[in-house]
Amino acid sequence: MRLRRSSATRGYALIEVLAAMAIVVLIGTLAFLAFGNQDRRRLDADAAEVALLLQEARMRALEAGRPIQIVLSVNDRVLDAGGRQIALDPALQVSPEQADILLSPSGTSEGLELTLIRDTAQKTVTLDWLTGRVVVQ
Repeated sequence: MRLRRSSATRGYALIEVLAAMAIVVLIGTLAFLAFGNQDRRRLDADAAEVALLLQEARMRALEAGRPIQIVLSVNDRVLDAGGRQIALDPALQVSPEQADILLSPSGTSEGLELTLIRDTAQKTVTLDWLTGRVVVQ
């Protein structure tokens, strides 16, 4: 005696397979989004660190009443602001490769625009030449 499956049973199995595939695709998409944005988050952290260093230099120049020298050396992977340094990540591309400016207590300077690139993500940190205001874009 042979049992026959009804057409409803076959359709139900297809729906189960499609639902399982949809769940796998959803989990894969969420994982990709979570791990795929690591470069963007690292770049955001790098830009924030550079901006903080420049803002701190501005405040130290104001408090001390004397200029602070800001020196960027991509070859040495260092950004120095009056003796306070941050090391630049080797995976980070920085343009320009060299900079040497004086930040006066009033905030005026020659200005500085640093472009930070990590893979395809890009951020710009700007030190305004007139006010000393630091902007991250």
